[in-house]
Amino acid sequence: MLEIERKFLFGKELPVAIIEKAERHQLIIQWYLNPPERRRIRLGVDGSEIFLLETLKSGSGLVREEEERYLDPAKITEIAEQLKASRAVIKSRHIFARKQVEGVIDWYLLPELGYVFEVETSSPYVRLLDPWEYWMLPREEFKEVTEDPAYTARSLAVVIHDIEDIFPMSVSLISKKQIEKFEMLLRLIY
Repeated sequence: MLEIERKFLFGKELPVAIIEKAERHQLIIQWYLNPPERRRIRLGVDGSEIFLLETLKSGSGLVREEEERYLDPAKITEIAEQLKASRAVIKSRHIFARKQVEGVIDWYLLPELGYVFEVETSSPYVRLLDPWEYWMLPREEFKEVTEDPAYTARSLAVVIHDIEDIFPMSVSLISKKQIEKFEMLLRLIY
C-alpha cells in the first residue's frame, strides 16, 4: 500500500482539548528489526484491544510503500529475545480520521521528543493539509521534518534495557487500564 505522509514537530505543550477530539487513543511500542532493515514490529493497546502488527516499509520521506499484517499477540513470547535486542520507540498515539486524510498526533515518551504531528493518505490525488489547517493551531509552532532522516522513528529508536520508570504514570487520554495492560505486555519481553 502507498503511504504519503508529512511529519511535523510541535513546539509547545498541546492543549488536551485537541487530543480529546481524536477517535482513538493508543499506547504503542515499535521495534525496528534487522534484517531486513525495513521491518518493524508494533505492539499496542487500543482501548481494551491488544494488537501486534508487522510492517515492511520501503522508500523514505514523503512517499513510501508499506506492507502490513497483523500477528497473533501470543507470538510476542516467541520473538521476545529478538525484540529485546532491537531498538524501539514508545509513544501514545491519537488518531483523527477524516475522509481520505488521516491525522495522527504521537507523543514520544521514549525518547522524550514531545509531540509529532502526521498527516497521511494512501491516494496520490489527495492534497495533504498542513497540520495548522487540520488541527487549527498556530502555524509558527510547527517545524516540518518529513524529509529529515534524523526524525524517522527508526533513527530515534533506542535500545531498552529495563522498563522501570520509562513512561509516566499518566498519559493524556490513555486509561490506567491501558497503561497496566501495556506494562504487563512489556514485562513479557524486558
